[in-house]
Amino acid sequence: MAAAAAMANQSASQPAMPPPASGGSATTVGGGAGGGSGLHCVLGTELDCDPRELEAFAEHFKQRRIKLGATQADVGSALGKLKLPGVGSLSQSTICRFESLTLSHNNMVALKPILHAWLIEAERAARETKMRDELLNGTGGSGIDRKRKRTSIAAPEKRSLEAYFAIQPRPSGEKIAQIADKLDLKKNVVRVWFCNQRQKQKRMKFSAATLRGPQ
Repeated sequence: MAAAAAMANQSASQPAMPPPASGGSATTVGGGAGGGSGLHCVLGTELDCDPRELEAFAEHFKQRRIKLGATQADVGSALGKLKLPGVGSLSQSTICRFESLTLSHNNMVALKPILHAWLIEAERAARETKMRDELLNGTGGSGIDRKRKRTSIAAPEKRSLEAYFAIQPRPSGEKIAQIADKLDLKKNVVRVWFCNQRQKQKRMKFSAATLRGPQ
């Protein structure tokens, strides 16, 4: 009787564990020794997600991540900044294991919508950066110069080109771009001018040699 009473007292002193939620099962993604914080998600019917869909998304995610210039570590740390409910930063190894399909099925399913949200945000930021750069560089979405450079060469610019030609008749593409920018001319106009000037010199040398005749 005394032993039974002691066991009853011990059971009464421990808190009762709440029953699991009926809507899904819980899983944890990330955390541990990899350095990232754990991600605790409640999953429902998504656990039945087709493994082929997970594989296709993992490959798509990897290719887009590489094209965006983001490392796996970048993705892991950026997740904490998205402020998704219950989501913190994840380790690089977790992202690596997702892309290589070595996480458990439950964790793959839990991580898929989170990485999808990161991908949408990263592509939006990339588009904004591209548009900002185009505006700063004076180009629009179509790639056409907003400030059109001149295609005709006036006398002052011609004298400058002749001076450059005397120094270097075959300038590099980078040098041609510098000359064009300095003279406010299109790069192709400057390139064609140098090409025509070289042809002109060849014709002049040929004519001079013809007039002199054989020696």
